[in-house]
Amino acid sequence: MVVQSEQTKPFIPFQFPEAAALGVPDQYGKKQGQKIPKETIYQQANPTHAVKQLFVGQVEHIIWRYKLSTYTINVAASEDVHEIQVFDIQLKADCDALDRQVLETLDKAIPSNIFYRIFNANERRPQLQCVMAYKRANKRDTDVMVVQDYFSSEWTALPVVESVTEVTEKLPVVLNMAGLYTELLRSLLPVPARSGERIDEQLSRISELSALHGKLTQLQGQQRKEKQFNRKVEMNSQINQLKQQIRSLQGI
Repeated sequence: MVVQSEQTKPFIPFQFPEAAALGVPDQYGKKQGQKIPKETIYQQANPTHAVKQLFVGQVEHIIWRYKLSTYTINVAASEDVHEIQVFDIQLKADCDALDRQVLETLDKAIPSNIFYRIFNANERRPQLQCVMAYKRANKRDTDVMVVQDYFSSEWTALPVVESVTEVTEKLPVVLNMAGLYTELLRSLLPVPARSGERIDEQLSRISELSALHGKLTQLQGQQRKEKQFNRKVEMNSQINQLKQQIRSLQGI
């Protein structure tokens, strides 16, 4: 599952610095990124035939657009986060959502944190969705990354005529690469961080909220079908308790 942000504050895409851009410059001097052939991903991740079909049916192309590192954005190194890659994924015309297994395959193939920018194929209404995994190194094998969950923004409309400064915001000011990773991930989380809250604590709270929402939905469905009045009253009390727990966890 990819957890989508429910924050009331509209998502604003990040403006990544040209110093971190990859590829050959176009006629205007803007680097165009490096195209990643699907075959290269297959060789690295060895996906099943079914997953390969997802790539074929959903992905038009994948562009490695930026490499965020100490050397490209002048941010101090971190032991656990060395680089963050920015991948642009162009969807095919008949695809309106990217299957999580595509992202998992990419994250398996590339031992680095990846910030995905997914673009639809609608020329009249171009949109962007950003996705990132909570991804950490395997304690037993540091060359392998463990993906715990994915988080995404809502689909955001893009202007037909690009005006980067009006529709993006600069990268946050951070102390090191781990701080940048945390802020990029937090921009996609459905619940904002509390003061002084660590990223793992915030994610644990979000997981607990998700479980409570699931229980609430299930209990409300059971209450609607329940015939006995006394049982309905009992369920209503349980529903109110769950709502109170949710409000408490959502509080900043």
